[in-house]
Amino acid sequence: MKLFNIISKIWSKFLAAFHEVFEICTIYKSVLFVVGLLAPKKVYPETEVRKNFAILICARNEKAVIGNLIDSIHAQTYDKDKLTVFVVADNCEDNTAEICRDKGCVVYERFDKAHARKGWAMEFLFNQIERDYGIATFDGYVVFDADNLLHPTFMEELNKAFVATDDSIVVGYRNTKNFDRNFISAGYGIHFLRSVVSYHRPRGALGYATHIAGTGYVIPSRLVKDGWHYTCLTEDTQFTLSSVADGEFIAFCEDAEFFDEQPYQVAVMARQRMRWTKGRLYSFLTTAHRLVKGIFTRGGMKSFACYDMFFYAFPNSVYHALRELAFPVIGWGIHFLVALVVGDAVGVAETAKAAGANPVTALAVFAAIATPLSKLAHTWMKNVVKGALVVIRERKKIHCSTPKLVLYTFLFPWFDLIGGPLALCSLFSTSQWKPIKHDEDISIEQLTQKDGDRI
Repeated sequence: MKLFNIISKIWSKFLAAFHEVFEICTIYKSVLFVVGLLAPKKVYPETEVRKNFAILICARNEKAVIGNLIDSIHAQTYDKDKLTVFVVADNCEDNTAEICRDKGCVVYERFDKAHARKGWAMEFLFNQIERDYGIATFDGYVVFDADNLLHPTFMEELNKAFVATDDSIVVGYRNTKNFDRNFISAGYGIHFLRSVVSYHRPRGALGYATHIAGTGYVIPSRLVKDGWHYTCLTEDTQFTLSSVADGEFIAFCEDAEFFDEQPYQVAVMARQRMRWTKGRLYSFLTTAHRLVKGIFTRGGMKSFACYDMFFYAFPNSVYHALRELAFPVIGWGIHFLVALVVGDAVGVAETAKAAGANPVTALAVFAAIATPLSKLAHTWMKNVVKGALVVIRERKKIHCSTPKLVLYTFLFPWFDLIGGPLALCSLFSTSQWKPIKHDEDISIEQLTQKDGDRI
């Protein structure tokens, strides 16, 4: 028992020390959150330079929504002759390809179910463009998902940022087109708005790289002259970390607004979140050493960007799940068994008797109810406050009635709290990319009509 107690104390002290170091290393994120709440949006200067863009769409059985996306592209205020829309119909079993061709897109069909996910579809699409057009034909490649919608001035604003940053990667403002569907889609919506406040806006204001989040970004052609080589479960994170490690700048353009459809079903949400965790873990493990090297070799803001992206990609959900769930449960289980077998020998029985209860009951009530519930309540209210600040700052962008928005903001902490259990599940799952069904038949006109003064 003495050896067990010694090991237990050492392990507890190690975890506490590691957590303290981790908190110190990431305290700057709290400062950035305040900056994101208070900083005005960055406005890029007008320009007469009109870049030539290829718009890339990866689609799998997206007949319900892809037409609306293409219509919103055709409705752009940007020069139509500077936009070419490419679609890869990836393992489609519906008429997605036909819809896109009828709307004037260049369509490539791909059938490879062994490599059926977005990263491989993009690799295929870049290869086809190189063969038929040449990568250098276009100045930049703008990536969208089939369920997206573009504000009419999206490309106009993106071009300004692209020119002003000397053809850097530029990320647009991600909004949610089905925010008010239910608390799940609203949770996603607040999560991505929080990314604007916590990551994109403050990093843009301070002048160093932000991150890419799946869709709504432009890649300068020089970065894909040799093709696309990011094919893991989260190709966006993989590309982000690799680019920052290489010293690339990733800018944020707040006026380049686009809309994304979010999951609204529990099973779909769980599957996607586990895929995110697994993909981000792979991306981190394969690029962390390059980010660490960049911290010490890049210099200036590029070094800090490497530091920042290291902790952005650090598997927080896995770490916190192990720290807050797995380790306490394992420790409680061991002590529970000890109490059953040799409780008197380790002093459990005496402590329980002093409290007027039997050893097992006292330990179970204290460890399994009191402490976790207290932590849960504290974390819940902290996240409610943070979510409320984000909602207040971004309120004009949110398409949702005030009563529902108040309710969804109070429920928002579930989005983070569920991350821990899902992270643990992802470690033991064989997560594969599966298409998410998109069925929200919403046009850009329907969204902008709700805020007629925004166009």
